[in-house]
Amino acid sequence: MEVSTQEGYAIWASTYDSEQNPLIVVEEPRVAELISSLPVTHALDVGTGTGRHALSLARRDIHVTAIDQSPEMLTKAQQKAQQEGRQIDFHLASLTDGLPFATGQFDFLINALMLCHLPDIAGAIHECCRVVQPNGYLLITDFHPDAIDRGWRTAFSYADSNYTLPNTPHTRAGYLQALTNEGCTIHQVIDIPVRTIPPGYAPDDFVHKYPDAPFCLIVLAQKQG
Repeated sequence: MEVSTQEGYAIWASTYDSEQNPLIVVEEPRVAELISSLPVTHALDVGTGTGRHALSLARRDIHVTAIDQSPEMLTKAQQKAQQEGRQIDFHLASLTDGLPFATGQFDFLINALMLCHLPDIAGAIHECCRVVQPNGYLLITDFHPDAIDRGWRTAFSYADSNYTLPNTPHTRAGYLQALTNEGCTIHQVIDIPVRTIPPGYAPDDFVHKYPDAPFCLIVLAQKQG
């Protein structure tokens, strides 16, 4: 059953953290490694979902602001932060409506696994770059555009029903061009292939059929001063 992004994440919120998500399991270790070397003091998590990256940053005593357009996902993130005693500044907001923050307010921005749902990634990346200060960093992760081009979809199961969310076709080059158009320097581009998915997170026949197919895209960029 295909549902809108808003409806899909409202349904998914209650089980999102308990699922064995193959994108998350290959993405998180690489994100943690990249962030560990960056001089971050004030971070913005755009599309925080249930707060996985926001909490990881807050555990490093970084000042974290996080937004999401899904009230259900944001509630989960707030509950987790409260349980851990973490101070995170949460906002219900949408990237497509413009970020409710000043220009150059943050020295780091992470946008994880969400641009694949947006038709205008150039506009989205422009707005992300706006709120990052000169010499600050942007880290973008996403369902790889090559995977979407193959017809793979963001999907989940809940209460004996299968759901798919809209995924907009983009290109790898489109992400990079959008960042360079904003005056960013690309420091790393990581194409994570299907074969890196651990056992149990995807059907074995899928992994064996597409071992070298790009599955997750990670881009680290720096806004020039």
